[in-house]
Amino acid sequence: MEKIKVMISSTVSDLEAERDAAKKVFEEIPLVELMGADPLNNAPIAGNPRFITTGMAKECDLYILILGNRFGYDVGNGRSATEIEFDAAIRADPTKILVFKKDSSEDPDEKQKVFIDKVSSYYNGYWRTSFKHTHDLQTYIKNAFSKWIKERASIGTSLTYLDHFVRLARQISPEPNAQVYYKVTENDVELEYVFFKKSHEIHFTRKQIYTNFWGCFNELYNQFERWLESEEGSDY
Repeated sequence: MEKIKVMISSTVSDLEAERDAAKKVFEEIPLVELMGADPLNNAPIAGNPRFITTGMAKECDLYILILGNRFGYDVGNGRSATEIEFDAAIRADPTKILVFKKDSSEDPDEKQKVFIDKVSSYYNGYWRTSFKHTHDLQTYIKNAFSKWIKERASIGTSLTYLDHFVRLARQISPEPNAQVYYKVTENDVELEYVFFKKSHEIHFTRKQIYTNFWGCFNELYNQFERWLESEEGSDY
């Protein structure tokens, strides 16, 4: 049976205990293969670190990001190695990412604060689970992994970026009884929602979806509200 590839991504020296706790969760699960810096350190391979770790971020089935206060190594373009891995993961599959943040009384590095805000943006970021102790982190990871694997078992593993977008777009609607239709063209995704005897359409380009996956959903929710506001007072 092919194993589920899980990558643990974070700064290393300041989150060593947290990384170890996360690894122990998956070491107890035979069907999981761990990826990332730690396995590489135990079995070095030839190649460039950035090339290898970004490749892992793209190829892994589940990407777990653990955030602390340190920004880490700046590769020279204002991004840390961890941020580059995160960006590679989200471009491969934005639905495979889990984010955990260690609580601290100290303020994070200035660049790290910017990265944390980017990752957990309400508009186009991810839900961030905070923890204080490593045993709490283990519990949260176990629960999140169980929920994630159940969802993946129901949808399969061969979905494309656009497949995931359409799948999630069909799960939400402006009105409980709305009918949802979609069409994927060469350049965009067309969504149609039929409710209150009217048809409402919205289009997203492939580029929009690829570069701002969650932001597109935020815009979709905003459009729902505009549609509903336009219906207020009308004769259904």
